[in-house]
Amino acid sequence: MRFFKLLSAVTLALMLVLASVSALAQDEEEEAPTAKDTPYFSGMPDYRITADEDRKFDEYNFYNGKDCTTIEGKKMFRGYTFVEGDEPASELQIARNYANAVKNMGGTIIFDGTCENIECAENSGSRMMVGKVVKGGSELWVEVVPFNGGGDYYLTVVAKESMTQDVTASSILDALNTDGRVALYINFDTGKATIRPDSRPIIEQIAQMMMANTGLELSVEGHTDNIGDSKSNQALSENRAKSVKTAIVELGIEAGRLSTLGHGQDKPVADNSSEEGRAKNRRVELVKKSGGASGESGSAKTFEHFTVKIYPGAQLDAEQTKYAKDILGVEEYCYRTQESLNKVIAYYEKLGGLVCLSSDSNTALYTKDEEGSTVRLVIANPWTDPMTGKQRFDTLIQILKGF
Repeated sequence: MRFFKLLSAVTLALMLVLASVSALAQDEEEEAPTAKDTPYFSGMPDYRITADEDRKFDEYNFYNGKDCTTIEGKKMFRGYTFVEGDEPASELQIARNYANAVKNMGGTIIFDGTCENIECAENSGSRMMVGKVVKGGSELWVEVVPFNGGGDYYLTVVAKESMTQDVTASSILDALNTDGRVALYINFDTGKATIRPDSRPIIEQIAQMMMANTGLELSVEGHTDNIGDSKSNQALSENRAKSVKTAIVELGIEAGRLSTLGHGQDKPVADNSSEEGRAKNRRVELVKKSGGASGESGSAKTFEHFTVKIYPGAQLDAEQTKYAKDILGVEEYCYRTQESLNKVIAYYEKLGGLVCLSSDSNTALYTKDEEGSTVRLVIANPWTDPMTGKQRFDTLIQILKGF
């Protein structure tokens, strides 16, 4: 048993001492806040939380009957101690209560028994129940470890989260220019090629990078882990690559600039024997075919459209950009930033090369001659979203050519 079992007994004794002190000074001090159960499982009746710890993102090894499965995500730990009533529940009763809770949630029991001589398991040598619940694309793992004849038990819960990745158009381009490829962890529905909403920002950054580098052509290449048969994994990797291409094209990128390829499970970058390794192998890579070093966009660090620089940190609104191109029939790019209107205007005034046509408290309009065509820069805050008719209160930056 780990050291925490001794700590639980000490903690309970300390709580009883503090309770006596508190009773003597209850008029002078407020009672300390009570620890709460996890949002997924409550504690047993007549048991009190004596230890709790929540982490937004961590990992934990769950014993699966043979070895351990490492799960990453939001981790919650609770230590419970019997404090009142006739007698504590038995270790079997505690394990069965949580096993039934897992089953009632539509989950399965991974292991229920004594874990012996397993180095990867934190509570090796103890009785434990390990369960797993999968619902709506979410995955929840739970471990219950009763000890001291049922007088105490630990509850560890991990709400699994897919590998996420914060990327920018600049970082993607840097990797392509340096290494010729970049691995992106785009989340799909399990066993499918449907891109999850939380990966939408990655797709938008790819589109922004390609819009700012019009000569860049890419191969979108899918990879899987080795779970399942190789033929199915090959098809899945191909379909996922095609889904990514489709999503990028929908944001205004020419389809001819993108090709697709699926490698299935044949090119792993990590050990498939662990969940962490398999997560790294489930990836989509962008491989540079041509262009992108500078082209129309200038340097890899500073994006431009028609020689007009994009305000630093402004994010491409790919849907607005596509909508404007479809409605107006001109080359146009829409960016948004949380910076104030005056700060954005000051940036473009300092750059020079732009002629101000009009300016008021909400809008500024600039023009520039470039290669025989007129380029317009519009800065507005607030502005009305033409797609929804709603007013927006961030700063919109539009760069148009040929209008």
